[in-house]
Amino acid sequence: METKHLQLDDCGIKFAESEGRFSGYGSVFGVKDSHRDIIMPGAFAEVIKSGEPVHVYVNHGWIRGELPVGKWDGLDEDAFGLKGDAGLVMKMPTAANAYWAMKGGLVSGLSIGYIADPAGIEKRDDGTRVIHRMKALKEISIVTDPSNKSAQVTDIKSMALVDEICDIKSIRDFESFLRDAGGLSKGAALALTARARELFGRGDPAQDDAEAKMMAEIAQRLERLAK
Repeated sequence: METKHLQLDDCGIKFAESEGRFSGYGSVFGVKDSHRDIIMPGAFAEVIKSGEPVHVYVNHGWIRGELPVGKWDGLDEDAFGLKGDAGLVMKMPTAANAYWAMKGGLVSGLSIGYIADPAGIEKRDDGTRVIHRMKALKEISIVTDPSNKSAQVTDIKSMALVDEICDIKSIRDFESFLRDAGGLSKGAALALTARARELFGRGDPAQDDAEAKMMAEIAQRLERLAK
């Protein structure tokens, strides 16, 4: 088993609006790292096709017999590298610590644990290995000591929308939240819609016609966001 490290800068990390999820690139193509390896486009095609699960660890914890702290899904290749979404089990202390370390900019990278197909390795005279095909991808770890230092963070989004949704107590709170939140993700919009339906279904006799109309308009807006 080999490992390959990337700066979080390289990975294009994005934090989703539900706590514990992030997305990004586990590997960048065409870049020589400090181990003199270059991973090429298409290298992960077969392992992606296999559908084998790829777990999240912290600093390759599997080597020490530690449990995984999450799982990657939606892994795919584009022209830049290997991309995917990850969900951390936030009730696990190691997962929570890693998550907030990433969010706070304290952790510097990701690292893949893989087995290269010997028949898919091109060896150059200067010692560089060009990897065209992987035999297995066992994990993508959150790590503190990356070896590849070449790209940039694209975006970090707000984290606590679910808690804020649960704090909505009135239609006025609801309207203010919708206005302030702006560009909601599909998941957040669905959560808001569910909360809205709960509020709308209470049948409060004190609710006047104007408020009922306002609620109906907001519900329509949320339905559009959720599509």
